[in-house]
Amino acid sequence: MFAGMRIAKRGRDELSEAKLALNDAFLKYNSIGQIVADTEFQFVVAELIRQLAIDEFVLTDPTPLFCMRAQAELGQTIELEEYVNSMRMVRRHPGSQSYVFQPIKRKYPIVTKEYDLPFGIDLEKVLRRELTPAVFAEHAAQALSRIWVNTVLGAIDSASTGTDHYGRNQRFTSVGSLSQASLDGALQALGDVNTDMFVAGRYFALFPVTGFSGFSNLALEEIRQTGLVGYYKGAKVVLLRDDFNWWTQEIAIPSNRVYLGGGNKGAWLHERDVAALNYQYIDHETAWLKTGFRVDFGVTVVQPWKYRVCDMV
Repeated sequence: MFAGMRIAKRGRDELSEAKLALNDAFLKYNSIGQIVADTEFQFVVAELIRQLAIDEFVLTDPTPLFCMRAQAELGQTIELEEYVNSMRMVRRHPGSQSYVFQPIKRKYPIVTKEYDLPFGIDLEKVLRRELTPAVFAEHAAQALSRIWVNTVLGAIDSASTGTDHYGRNQRFTSVGSLSQASLDGALQALGDVNTDMFVAGRYFALFPVTGFSGFSNLALEEIRQTGLVGYYKGAKVVLLRDDFNWWTQEIAIPSNRVYLGGGNKGAWLHERDVAALNYQYIDHETAWLKTGFRVDFGVTVVQPWKYRVCDMV
């Protein structure tokens, strides 16, 4: 368990049971007209699908590895405050006026974006058993994961350029596949500014690490449950599961990049609760139960030197 991880309301077993209950809920209806007339059922089903999608997303969400989280309510303005330590010791001379120091307060405006996840449940196909309602929850969870992961990793990737305050590179390059020299250099530079380090990436990108001297394996069960495949010179090696979308040909996590971070996160993920804007309604012409939910979030990388990126070219 990593600090800042989200907490799902349902475990994996409970999710499976809830999906079966969702599918069974439609069995008591023999016609589309009965579903159209039952407005309470429409609301309950739409809300259950949203909850299942969010819980499934939370169980696999890797973004708490990289950033801290804060939440705000609908209509609130989000601002990040940081106190800078400006105090230092000065030589005192008797009879002279000493310097006076105080912490400096900096503020960063946070910009978030609102996203809409709309979809329609074809009631005719559901009643014909061509589609199961649980499929909508699974696909919605995958769509949520892609946008969150793309946004967080994209922000860190864009911010990790140049050098840190010690003049050390934030990016390291390997030819072909990840090299031990490149990974060692990134860990050495990161260790000075971060603790409890981790190396994260797709299995394709991390595979060479399993052959490096200093790598230790973990039990298969721990790999299955946590995605943690082992340790390399004290740093956790964490698998990020890519959620490739065959329809849109979208890749959420690149296979030629490895991300390094640690317990001291240099980025904030700010979320705004916009659940009040969720919706559901029946389209009588198409016999679709149209539903959807909105999310609002943004990522601010305040201290990019707390990350390192290894590129394979």
